[in-house]
Amino acid sequence: MHTANKLTNATNSAPGRLLRAAALLISLTFLPATLLAAEVSGVQIKSAAWDAERAILKVELTFGAKGTKTVALFNDRTDQLLAEKSTQGKDLRLSVRGLRGSDVPCEVRAESGGQSDVSPVANAPAHCDEEPPPPPPVNLAPQCAITDPTANVTIVVGESVYFAGTASDPENGPLTYEWDFGGGADARPTTAIAGDIRFDISDGTFLATFIVTDDHGARCTGQRSVEVGTPPTGLPPKVTEQPAPGTPAAGDGEHVVLAFNDLGMHCADLGSWPFSILPPFNTVNAQVVRRGTSGSNRPLILDDGQVALRYSAASSARDPVGPDSINSTSQNYPPGSVAASAQVRKSDFWDLFDGANTIAALLFPGLDPVPDEGLQTAANADHGRYMPGIDDPYYTNEPQAFSRFDAQHDWFTAQGIPITSVDDAGRLNSYPLMRVQARDTANGQVVATTDAVVPVSTEVDCRDCHALGQVGADPLARPAGPVFAAPASGDRPDVEAAAKHNILALHDFKHGTTFLIDDQPVLCASCHRSNALAEVGGPGGDPTLDNMSAVMHGFHGRLQVNGSGALLRDGSGEPLLIEPVAMTGSELPLIPVGEGIPMEQNCFSCHPGKITQCFRGAMFTAGQTCDDCHGDMLAMGAEFELAGGGYREPWADEPKCSACHTGHGGDPVGAKAFDPSDPAATPIEVASSRFAENPGTLYRNSLDNHAGIACEGCHGSPHAIWPNRNPDANDNVTATQLQGHAGTLSECTVCHEPNSFPNGTLQGPHGMHPVNDANWIKSKGDFYHEDFVWQNGTDRCASCHGEDHRGTRLSRVPVDRVLRDADGVVRATLSKGEIVSCDLCHSLEKSFSN
Repeated sequence: MHTANKLTNATNSAPGRLLRAAALLISLTFLPATLLAAEVSGVQIKSAAWDAERAILKVELTFGAKGTKTVALFNDRTDQLLAEKSTQGKDLRLSVRGLRGSDVPCEVRAESGGQSDVSPVANAPAHCDEEPPPPPPVNLAPQCAITDPTANVTIVVGESVYFAGTASDPENGPLTYEWDFGGGADARPTTAIAGDIRFDISDGTFLATFIVTDDHGARCTGQRSVEVGTPPTGLPPKVTEQPAPGTPAAGDGEHVVLAFNDLGMHCADLGSWPFSILPPFNTVNAQVVRRGTSGSNRPLILDDGQVALRYSAASSARDPVGPDSINSTSQNYPPGSVAASAQVRKSDFWDLFDGANTIAALLFPGLDPVPDEGLQTAANADHGRYMPGIDDPYYTNEPQAFSRFDAQHDWFTAQGIPITSVDDAGRLNSYPLMRVQARDTANGQVVATTDAVVPVSTEVDCRDCHALGQVGADPLARPAGPVFAAPASGDRPDVEAAAKHNILALHDFKHGTTFLIDDQPVLCASCHRSNALAEVGGPGGDPTLDNMSAVMHGFHGRLQVNGSGALLRDGSGEPLLIEPVAMTGSELPLIPVGEGIPMEQNCFSCHPGKITQCFRGAMFTAGQTCDDCHGDMLAMGAEFELAGGGYREPWADEPKCSACHTGHGGDPVGAKAFDPSDPAATPIEVASSRFAENPGTLYRNSLDNHAGIACEGCHGSPHAIWPNRNPDANDNVTATQLQGHAGTLSECTVCHEPNSFPNGTLQGPHGMHPVNDANWIKSKGDFYHEDFVWQNGTDRCASCHGEDHRGTRLSRVPVDRVLRDADGVVRATLSKGEIVSCDLCHSLEKSFSN
C-alpha cells in the first residue's frame, strides 16, 4: 500500500499506465498549442478519501499551470477508469459514486498532461490492508523435440520409421500431442511416442511434425524430413503470384473481397480408374463490398456490372507445408505425362485411357475437358473452370474468370475448379490458397484482393477394408466368391486401385454387372445419384436405385461384427446385415459411432481423413465429432423416417446452427444437433435463434439479416468454422488478411470506415453493437451506449453479456484489445479470450439503470 504521493512522468510508469498515458497524449495533440503547454505542467493529488457512509470517493487535485486541463482518475490497482473531467481552474474536486466492495480503490491515480500522480485512499476498505494479488502469470509455450529419429532419414516405399518425442510444460499443465507426416503415412497419432510409422507414398520428401499444445493453446513443434524413394528434382521455380493483399497494387482500400469455399472440403479420387466417386471439383464463392459508413453511405455489395472477379494461385509464408507451397496447375510433371510415370503425380483424370479418350471423357459422356479444365456445369456457360497454369503448366499463373454472378445470393461463384491436393513441388497440401481479385469493370483496375483456402483431398479411402485380405476382400469368406486382386506395388495409388478393382469384383458378383469385363472407367453417380454432382448439372443417376449416400452409409452401417470384431456372415459367406426396424440394441456395428470413439474409427475411415482432418474448425477444437451433428451410419443412410416425415435427402437435410446455438450467452451450448432418441437424427431447427439459417435453406447458402452478407463470409466454411487451432493454418489466412487476426470477422472496419456509428447501433450482424468502437465506449456527444439497453423494454445487453452483465462466452475478445473512448482515453485493457463484462468501465448498477 502506498504511504505517500508520487508525482511521476507517465512515460516512466508501469506498462499498463504507459498505454493510458500514451492514449491521453494522442488526444492532446489535437488541442491548441497554448492549451497543450498548460496541460503538460502536471497534476497532484491533494487528498483522496472514501466516505463509506455515503458511498462516495472524494478526491482533490491541484494543477501546476493555468489553462484548460483534462484529468483522468483511475483505480491504480485495477486500471479501471473512475472519472474524467476538464477544468480551467488550478484546483479540482471529484466525487465518484456507485462504488462498492472491491470496486472501491485502495489507491487512485490521476493522469493529465503526460504526467501522473498516485495516492492512497484514506478510510479505504479493509481489503486494502491485504497484499494485492500478484498479476496473472504469462503463459509460456511448451518445449518439445523429436527424439527418434535423431536426424532426417531416407527409406524406400513401404518401410517404417520409429517416431518418438518428448515435451514439457513450464507451468506443468496438461499437454496434447499430435503427429503429422506430411501425407506420406496414413496415420496421425496423438501420443508422444508414435511408434513405427509406415510410409506408403513413393518418390517424395515428407515433413514429419511433432505438435504439442498446452491448455492455453500455446504450441511447439519438432520436425524431421523423410525421403522416400527418389523425390522429383529439377522442377521449375515457383510461379509468380499476383500482388498480395495489403500491398498497393492489390486494391484501393475502398473495397473488400469476402471469399470462401462452399463446403469446407471437397473430395476427389486418388485415382479416377477403375471407378470414380468424385472428380476434381472445387467451388469458391465471393462477395465484393464497397466500403462506407452508415445510412445513405453504407457499404454496398457490388454485382457483375461493377466488378469482375478472377482467381489465381497463392501461397502463405506460414503454410505448414512450406512457404513456397503453391498449386497453379493440376497437370502432372512433366506436362503431358500420365500419372503412373510422372515426377509430380497430380491426377489421372485427363490421362488417355484407350488411346483416344481421356478418363474424364469416359466418365462424363458429352464432356471432354482439356487438361487443367474442370467440368462444364450449370454455372459454366462458356467452359469448365481453368486452373491458373493451363496455358503453360508450372510456369504461368494467370488469373481466371469466375463462372458467373449469382443474383440470388449476391455473390460471385467459381464452380468446379479442378484443383488437386498435390502442390507444384509434388507435396501433399490439402489446403491450397487461391488469390481472389476484384477488378473494376470500367477500367480493369484491381480494387480488392483476398486469399481463400480451396480445400481438397484424395483421402477417399477404400483400401482399409477392400485391399486384398481385408474384411471387404477376403478370398476365404465365400466358397465360390469373386477373385480379388493384389496391388501392383505397395505404393498408395496402386493399393487404392487394387481396392477399387476388388469393389467392382464384389459388385459384379452380387449384382450381375460386368464392370471388370467391360474394363471402362465407372462413375458411381451415373447409377447411384449424388446430389453433389446432380445439383450442379451432373448425372442424375437411375431413379430406381438407391442414391450414393444410401448405398454407402446404409449398407456399410448395417454390417455387424461379433465380440471379437469378426464380420458376421451367413453360411454362404454373405454378411449378416442389421435390420434397422428390428434392432435390439445388442448389435455391434462394423463401423462404431458414439461417445469416446475417435473419428478415425468411423467417418475418417472413408472421408478425409486420418491425414487430412477435414473436420478442423472451432467445433473440432471444442471437442465435437462428426456424429454429434450428423448421427450414425444408419441415420446418414436414410434407414429411418425423419421426425417430420420422409427420408433424409443427402446434401439437403443437414445439421442446423440453431440446433446448438440459441444466440443467448446464458444458455448452454448444445452438444447434439438432433434429438438423441431419434434414430434418423432429424436436424433440429429453431427459427427464433439469433443464429438460425435463412428459412428453408442451409448455412452454406444463408445470408445474414443486417446486410445480406454470406454467413460463410464471416464465419468460414462448414467443417472449418474459424478459427483453426493451428495459428499457421491456411484456413486462418482470409480472416487475418481482412481484420488482422484469425476467427469470426468481428471487426466492423472490415466493411465500415472508422467512426461510422457516432450515435451507436444495434443493427450489426446478429444484432451486435459496433465492436472496439470509441464512440460506443463513450462518445464526445450526447450519445451513451446505455441508451440502448432498455430500448424495447427488454435487456438488450443480456444476450451476449449475460443476465448479470458480467459477460458470457459470446463477449470474449478474440484478440488483445485496448479499449479507448472517443477522447482517446483508455477504458480497459483486455487479453485474448477475456470476457467483456459491463463493470469493466463502470459499476454494474449503472449498466442496469434505465
